[in-house]
Amino acid sequence: MRTAARPKAAPETPEMQALRERVDNLSRLMEVTALISSTLDLEEVLQRVMRLAKEIMGAEAASVILWNEKEQCLEFQTSVGEVGVEELKAVRIPKGQGIDGSVMESGQPLLVADVSKDPRFFAKADEKTGFVTRSILAAPLIVHDKVIGVGEVLNHKGGRPFTELDLQLFASFCRQVAVAIENARLHKAEVRRHLLDQQMEMAASIQKSFLPAALPVDGSGRFELGAFSRSAQEVGGDLYCVASLPDGHLGACVGDVSGKGIPAALYMARVVSEFRLFSAGGASAGEVLEALNQSFSQGGTRGMFVTFAYAVLNPAAGTLQVASAGHLPLLLAEKGGGVRFVGGAGGPPIGMLGKAKFREETLTLSPGDAVLIYSDGILEARSRDRELFGEERLLAAAAAAPRGASGLLAGVHDAVERFTHGAPQADDMTMVSLAWGG
Repeated sequence: MRTAARPKAAPETPEMQALRERVDNLSRLMEVTALISSTLDLEEVLQRVMRLAKEIMGAEAASVILWNEKEQCLEFQTSVGEVGVEELKAVRIPKGQGIDGSVMESGQPLLVADVSKDPRFFAKADEKTGFVTRSILAAPLIVHDKVIGVGEVLNHKGGRPFTELDLQLFASFCRQVAVAIENARLHKAEVRRHLLDQQMEMAASIQKSFLPAALPVDGSGRFELGAFSRSAQEVGGDLYCVASLPDGHLGACVGDVSGKGIPAALYMARVVSEFRLFSAGGASAGEVLEALNQSFSQGGTRGMFVTFAYAVLNPAAGTLQVASAGHLPLLLAEKGGGVRFVGGAGGPPIGMLGKAKFREETLTLSPGDAVLIYSDGILEARSRDRELFGEERLLAAAAAAPRGASGLLAGVHDAVERFTHGAPQADDMTMVSLAWGG
């Protein structure tokens, strides 16, 4: 039995060839989408995508050129093909110059069949690399209606000029490239944010380790201590310290470092460390501040300083020696009900001047008197109407508070909380209270 001969395929018409080419190109664009989803490493994805662009367009070379906002120029980010990649990275295309600069400004793709006939052609890239550009396809890289750079392919390998169909395909391709760049940048920003969060958590943990884990307690009831500290951010610049000194004396301090965040936290940690070092021998309050100031003036961080108040209690005599380095005055709450500011005179903030003297003031306490050392975050606490807590409210809160260190601390803290009523605060808040029992 004879089988029918298979009919011969009719030769493809130009229309069928064009259709097949469009289907192939669509398949390639889908391949680009898969490539973009495969990695979030910007350099890797751009290398892979531009190799594919070079292959699809039948080009000798392909590049991604990104806009440098700071320098106001275009810079080669990725190049593949017969070009000097390292040499290209040193090339800068000034704003508005060259074919790429024109595409950057107009936001429209551009086909140049013969660059020798186009006065816009920027020849410095060829001069730098030795590559000879004959024709260019260039298309904008657009993210959220903003042009962030330009993609380009150079010289069709077949020797023919690029066509309008090539330009349409490459413009679609560059839309995908822009998505890849945006995804990688968002990922990089997210990774950077995550790392910063980790650094902030670590800094906060380290910072807390420098603050007293527990306050000294006197079994004879000669003194009582209280402390409170809250940072406006995860890490802050406020500090406090309480130290047992020679001869049974007790030292208490509060400081406020200029600035916020990790630099302030690191500065604060150094202040606490050196305060413990200089105060351990039982030096007077003024001498300790002088030593701190000398140390930070010589080896401090430029532009940073710390206001600091230091009080030394002699529990046997009931005297309190106070020195201040540009800090707020202390608040004295007398057992009889009177409240007033004390110890306001002193010297400049630590680290601000190379040489400085710090005046001391000595108070004679009565049994039941309490002193509050605080940072400016207390006075500058704001209500929901943006009104400041201020000195008058602080005095009123102290006058109404129960006597003793814990009563004074709780009374002022509660007054500030009621006043702010949950409003966000811009500054750290720190307080140390000290009462003498006689």
